[in-house]
Amino acid sequence: MIFTLFFFSFLLGSDSKNLIQDMYSYKDWNIKVSEDKNIYESDSLLNNIRYIKIDQEIKKEPESIMNTIQSIENWNDIISNKNIKTNLLLNVDDTLVVLQKISSVIPFTKNRIYIFKLFKVNSNRIDWYITSDYNDSLESYLGDYDYKLSLGAGSWEIKNDNDEKKLIYRLYLDDEVNLSSKLIQKLRVNYAVNIFNDMLNYDKGEK
Repeated sequence: MIFTLFFFSFLLGSDSKNLIQDMYSYKDWNIKVSEDKNIYESDSLLNNIRYIKIDQEIKKEPESIMNTIQSIENWNDIISNKNIKTNLLLNVDDTLVVLQKISSVIPFTKNRIYIFKLFKVNSNRIDWYITSDYNDSLESYLGDYDYKLSLGAGSWEIKNDNDEKKLIYRLYLDDEVNLSSKLIQKLRVNYAVNIFNDMLNYDKGEK
């Protein structure tokens, strides 16, 4: 059944929206406790890449965290990895259309670039997924050393767990890097953890 879910998403190709549902229903996680957070990787693979999930108990007001995640115009300040550049292209009926470029730090590997839609599902959840709807616009941003991605999605969720509140981030990004899977997966996890920490710990005007 698990393999079927993964393979179904693969068959749908660039329809990244389906990845979000798969990540929420997925059960077979390998867990690693790292200081104050839990880091999960899926046991199964899609395109040789694992789903990633991170959760941590929070003390901050959930509304503040959700506002930070939605403030695309501040992401270049929020995200500590300066190889990641983010630009808001459009706001269409409260769905944000966003261009993101990840400059490569791996020799002989091109930069990764993609457009995604980010939107609030409810007061405690924000989803995003890569879209091909704006490929014509994307072409104008592509350079000789840029490579366009087509499959990826994520979801931010605030969950009440008894008396605790947790921030949860689910992520899948097919970066199409064909190198040692263990090495690249470790880099993917570090990337996700750093983004998680940046969004959780950001205070406007103090970073």
